[in-house]
Amino acid sequence: MRAEPYAPFRFLATGFSEDPRFSYDPLAGVRDFARSLATAARLSVAFAQSGRTIDLAGLDDKVGLLCAKALDLAPNEGRELRGDLILLRSELDGLAHVLGQPLPDP
Repeated sequence: MRAEPYAPFRFLATGFSEDPRFSYDPLAGVRDFARSLATAARLSVAFAQSGRTIDLAGLDDKVGLLCAKALDLAPNEGRELRGDLILLRSELDGLAHVLGQPLPDP
């Protein structure tokens, strides 16, 4: 038995086209992205507080991408995203606070 691979685009003779079976809600996508970044920041705080090394390379790029995606939303959708962005900001502020403190003794 052969399963059809996941592909949100299908090839047509004229090029690629979105497959209507795979719908994408831009607001939900940006909201999930913001929540995943908040989770990553929360985990980074926990790791930093326990003395573990954390790698934040690329975090600024991800936040920049989130901002760009949020700006692409309609104004009403952007307002709905406000709570998630405030949560992300507080998680990032907490991370900045933890990183500014000395490391715990081993």
